[in-house]
Amino acid sequence: MERQTADDLVAVCDHCLTPIPDGAGVLEIDIAAADRALRRWRVKAGPDPLAVYATTPGARPVRWSTRHHDCGRPPRSPYTITVERIRTWPGLLHWGSHLADKYWLPATDWHDLTGRAIEPLRAAVSGILPAHPRDPHDGPVGDRPR
Repeated sequence: MERQTADDLVAVCDHCLTPIPDGAGVLEIDIAAADRALRRWRVKAGPDPLAVYATTPGARPVRWSTRHHDCGRPPRSPYTITVERIRTWPGLLHWGSHLADKYWLPATDWHDLTGRAIEPLRAAVSGILPAHPRDPHDGPVGDRPR
């Protein structure tokens, strides 16, 4: 079995648009903003147990951001993941599983962030991105071209 390397994913700062080396930055969300967004949505969506935040017209998810420690300011109520802890596909999967327990996660763009890491055509210029983008039609993301 091939071992995953530390450069599967790269973090690119939302402020200066340069890569963030290990120890120099974070992926973060303002959990107070996500909580407020979720509360506003609950009032709008009502008690419907099948209502889904992401599919509600007008619902705006709170954005995860990547930044160097020296770029920008942290949110007032940050939930942070240091970039070195999310550089591999297993690391991204681990954090997705961990965050699934957070009640505020549906009010964030976590699924979009991970989707951009998986689908090169959806990738942005910043965020958590594949270090070596490739066409997903060449096989599952976890498979490496030979």
